[in-house]
Amino acid sequence: MGAADLVAQLAGLYARHERADADQRTASFWWGAQDEEVAWALAICNTVAPEPIAQRLYLAHVAEDHRHTRDLKDWAYRVAVDYAGAKGSGQRRRSQVEGYRTDWGHQAARDGLAIALWPHLRDEVPGIGKRCEAFRCGKQGYQRVREEVMARACDLIAAFRLDMQETLDGRFSRDFMGRWEIVTGRRWDGSC
Repeated sequence: MGAADLVAQLAGLYARHERADADQRTASFWWGAQDEEVAWALAICNTVAPEPIAQRLYLAHVAEDHRHTRDLKDWAYRVAVDYAGAKGSGQRRRSQVEGYRTDWGHQAARDGLAIALWPHLRDEVPGIGKRCEAFRCGKQGYQRVREEVMARACDLIAAFRLDMQETLDGRFSRDFMGRWEIVTGRRWDGSC
């Protein structure tokens, strides 16, 4: 689904009687609808996000904005390398993913990122067996890297979505308030 399809799908969003969710309102705002609450919520949520990339992941997911593709891929590559090089605990000190190479690691990261951003296109991503055959690498390592990137991206998207919904609804969780206090250095007074 491209931007034109998304805009067509969201046409008349505010004319309906039911209240749109945070994802719908954000996508509509991102592609031109006037919604000051969403602009404010995006700014607040970006401020309290656990990682700077969270907002870009969320926007790529809900608005299918591809302008941050390079940043998203670079983030995914870092996640893959960090995960592959993570050490075990205790006596067994070894890499989580033995035989990691950047050629297949980057592809696994891109696959995991694509599945997280566009789960409806999951079947379009070649399977692990095909990828491993092409790169001549082990299936377990490839799958671990792909799933780690996918899980991290999904977690950040879900967390940002929750923050957006809380901000737009004006009902904040203790977690949100705690992150806001840490970032701003001020005590939560009931509003941002």
